[in-house]
Amino acid sequence: MKRIVLLLSVLIIGLITVSCTKPDYKKITDDFIKTSTPLKDYTIREVADTSSANWKVVIVYVKQNRANRPFPFFVSSDGKSIVPNSMVFVNNKPIFTKKLEPELGKIDFKLTEKDRIVYNPSGKKTVCMFTDPDCPYCLKAKEKLQNYAGEYRVVVKYFPLEKIHPGATKKAIEEVAEWLRKTSTDIKGADIQKEAKRMVEEDIMEAQKAQIGGVPTYVMEDGTLKQGLF
Repeated sequence: MKRIVLLLSVLIIGLITVSCTKPDYKKITDDFIKTSTPLKDYTIREVADTSSANWKVVIVYVKQNRANRPFPFFVSSDGKSIVPNSMVFVNNKPIFTKKLEPELGKIDFKLTEKDRIVYNPSGKKTVCMFTDPDCPYCLKAKEKLQNYAGEYRVVVKYFPLEKIHPGATKKAIEEVAEWLRKTSTDIKGADIQKEAKRMVEEDIMEAQKAQIGGVPTYVMEDGTLKQGLF
């Protein structure tokens, strides 16, 4: 009788141990990435809860040039299902709403700030904003900056994305030329167009050197790169 009781106790303890063992969500994600994706240079950062008890989200950062970009992998709580880089919805609502920001790294050179359009000139800190005249997000950022009076002095630089917005470089040059006509007393006539072209080309070279891949992109005083609306 004692032997039967002992065996039952061991069995119950074993069942409790199994039921309390949680899946290793990071390992499940790592195995999936290695066997089912072409990703190579990545870091699995954290496992986060979602609004659904049936799902966890594993945050993976993938190296792309200088940047580390976040990708969510949704893993079922039992560890048997995985949904890579695509939102899971329950009752037509996303189960994870935290905004994941890319880590764009830092640049190790000084950007040109002389003779550029500036928002909030009295700001105590300087940030350079790379924009495209045809980018809707850049236009929204500029609308917000019209009445901005915060801590940053925002220097406008141009990085026209010609493959997406053909003719954007020409528009950028025209915007700078128009600004020069209104503000410059040293440059006249045809020289304004030449100077505007030189300034935009200088901005483009700096954006390429910084490996900027999209706009609007902001370069902080310490060289840190950030994206999104200001």
